[in-house]
Amino acid sequence: MSTSAISVSHLSAWYGQARAVHDVSIEVRQGEIVGLLGRNGAGKTTLLRSITGLHLERTGTIRFGDTDASRLSAAQVARLGVSFVREGGAMPMSMTVEENLVVGQMLAKYRGRKPLTVEEILDRIPLLAPLPKRQAGVLSGGQRQSLALSIAFISQPSILLLDEPSGGLSPQTASGIFDLIGDLVAEAGLTVLVVEQNAVWMERLSARSFVLEVGVLADDAWRPAGPHNEQSTR
Repeated sequence: MSTSAISVSHLSAWYGQARAVHDVSIEVRQGEIVGLLGRNGAGKTTLLRSITGLHLERTGTIRFGDTDASRLSAAQVARLGVSFVREGGAMPMSMTVEENLVVGQMLAKYRGRKPLTVEEILDRIPLLAPLPKRQAGVLSGGQRQSLALSIAFISQPSILLLDEPSGGLSPQTASGIFDLIGDLVAEAGLTVLVVEQNAVWMERLSARSFVLEVGVLADDAWRPAGPHNEQSTR
């Protein structure tokens, strides 16, 4: 069995008096792609934000490998090699594709890693290849999501957290995004936790998925019937 890359134990998170996540424990092993499924309002994004240090109104333990990250800031978590791609491909919209990728290169250097070049990334992403000087704010939804993924990959992470990569996209565009995720992850050998509402997309990508229902872990090892199922040992 491979070593745990992400370990979350008894995590609860609040917004004021309202508890959004209730005593959740999950584990993702090194090199594994795992989904986190649930409807809107289930607490999926709050859980990701808590794991990455962006939401601090929480209790519980968060570990990346042997490192206890429970009290680390978002910047410290990022330096460990954790990249978070937010829903909608959040990034500076006034900057060009190339300028956004340079920001990703700076994060790789901050992590003490050699970044990929802009050309290496664009060669892998045909949707962006002709657009290095295009401002992010005028990109289509699929182009913007591709750019957000490209920024993450150029920064040389070891762990990738994705929040609703199909959100707001047409089925055809979302299909292409999930193909891109699968290709890039296979090439880099990353550990991935993906928040998603659409179980069909996750069947194509993940070994298994957790399910959140109103902040509570409802099923800790849902296994799709897809080819990735053989990777799971649970």
